[in-house]
Amino acid sequence: MATPQPATNPLAVTMLSLAVDQVAGQAVDALSRRGIRSVLLKGASFARWLYDDGQARYYADVDLLVAPERFGAAGEVLASLGYTPRYTGSAAGEQADHADNWDRPGSPSVDLHKILSAKVGVSPERCWAVVTAHTRPATVGGVAAEVLAPAVLALHVALHAESGRRKTIEDLGRALARLDEDEWRAALAIAEELDALPGFGVGLRLLPEGQEMGERLGVPMDTSVELFLQSSSTAVLARPFEQVAAARGLRAKAALVGRELVPTPSFIRLWFPPARRSRLALVAGYLYRLVWVPWKAPQGLRSWWRARRAVAAGSKQPR
Repeated sequence: MATPQPATNPLAVTMLSLAVDQVAGQAVDALSRRGIRSVLLKGASFARWLYDDGQARYYADVDLLVAPERFGAAGEVLASLGYTPRYTGSAAGEQADHADNWDRPGSPSVDLHKILSAKVGVSPERCWAVVTAHTRPATVGGVAAEVLAPAVLALHVALHAESGRRKTIEDLGRALARLDEDEWRAALAIAEELDALPGFGVGLRLLPEGQEMGERLGVPMDTSVELFLQSSSTAVLARPFEQVAAARGLRAKAALVGRELVPTPSFIRLWFPPARRSRLALVAGYLYRLVWVPWKAPQGLRSWWRARRAVAAGSKQPR
């Protein structure tokens, strides 16, 4: 189903979280019955670790990491539960390549991860080996599950904070208040194992206390325009400019521009929900896209140019 807007009523947030946990438990149990090990990411693991003061944390979907060699089998399990892949028929670059999104009518969606985060540089096989060496048991939706141990949770919080959303920044602040320097040093060591130091450094420095921790730990600030944009609220508008700039040859650049203006029907149906209703509405979605892209392009170009200047100048704190 479409991701609902964040609820503000604590009771509503709690009720939604319980519903998501039930779906998580159902998915973990179904995978386990097929002999597929999974690790629950974010969601209940973040909420229980960082919000044990009673404050509700909003989350609306389930994130599960599975071994890359079992990824296809895990998709079959979700299909048996009534889920369908969200991006059927999409082109390369129209969806994140670190996870597949699965939807079921009237139910929280499940994101099936082949790697912890897009900011991880090692192979899925190496990521699975490192992450599964740092898990702990938990009960989610009445089912025995695995979640990340604190050091990997801290790393994941920092990587996730790069989205710049208020929720992820609050997660980071709580993690910084909870963990001492030795525990963050353990997170740094795992970041090195996963080749995730650039993302870890950028995410950690989104808060002043994180900036201080990063300096004490000696975390390098080796960022890029792409990483900088991931912590920007205008990333979706600016990233295409970086992709075009990085593409080699006029043909590759033209193909990227064409994909932005005329993406696949699968993308249009997600980007413009009315397009799901009929073929005529899909055509309307394409026409709207041809107006929307030029309309938003100047804002994206300004954001991209600011990011390039900031990275070139060695800025330590993305905005």
